[in-house]
Amino acid sequence: MKIATISQVSLSTSRCIGVSFLLLSALLVSISQVYYANQVQGVHPFLFTGVSFFITAIIFNVIALKQRGGRFNISVQKYSNDLVKLNVSSVLAFMGFYYALKFIEPAIVSSLEMGVGPFFVIVVTAIITKKKIRATRAQWIITIGTFAASLLLMMTALLGLSGVKVTNNTDFVYGITASVLCGLGAVLCTIYSKRLSNAGWTSSSILAHRFYGIVVISFLMTYDILPTYLMANIDWIILVTIFGVAIPTFLLQKGIQYCEPFVVMMSICFIPAFTFVFQLADPRIEWSTTSLIGVLMLFTLGVASIFSENKSQ
Repeated sequence: MKIATISQVSLSTSRCIGVSFLLLSALLVSISQVYYANQVQGVHPFLFTGVSFFITAIIFNVIALKQRGGRFNISVQKYSNDLVKLNVSSVLAFMGFYYALKFIEPAIVSSLEMGVGPFFVIVVTAIITKKKIRATRAQWIITIGTFAASLLLMMTALLGLSGVKVTNNTDFVYGITASVLCGLGAVLCTIYSKRLSNAGWTSSSILAHRFYGIVVISFLMTYDILPTYLMANIDWIILVTIFGVAIPTFLLQKGIQYCEPFVVMMSICFIPAFTFVFQLADPRIEWSTTSLIGVLMLFTLGVASIFSENKSQ
């Protein structure tokens, strides 16, 4: 009879806590991205990111400062290299994501991001750590499965079978490219956030310094039209910023603290499933059986990966 040790029980409990944070984050993100996709169809996609992440950065800087008793974090310089890489990764992840939502069905954007995520986790982690690729048989099966689901969803959008009809091939290419870059950025964010977390950084401290790149680039690209847009949309921007960016990102950061990168990326596969359900309330988006099949494939693989990783520990 196999008896679990105290350390194994503790590890399992920590993983359950982390997965709970990740799932709640996924639920809030899916709701906000459907609402956002509807709101920004006629405007520059980076108008929202500049304002939203500026507010988010201020919120977490205030929280982090209070946690340190009003003293500035002297470890910023020591970890400046990881912080720069985290900011670049965040630009890819978030700006790529919001840009893609302008052209492609929200559920497909999330699915493509998550579909390429597991592959990037395995390969990028090996490159960064300068070690041979280490992945279990189950991880490779799940990775191939998610990639296949992504190809299905890509073809769904290309052939006009998705919930949002793509009438311009250029828009399709932009949307797909942005979604893939978003997936790469999400993996890199997870890796560099994990490094800082392991070095003793709190979730609030990491989030306080994570979004500078997004804010600067967004403002530089929209400064001429930002004042007019802000005055007309400030109410829903603040609402989505709090419940669709700040809180979900904090929950995601807590999930990263408790879980390994592969679990983090696969658990986010729940986002497309949640998004598909919520986007049915958007009159702009039609029902797509093919999209549902691809989303359910990713959802199933996400659940399987969580149980697989938990069993292997």
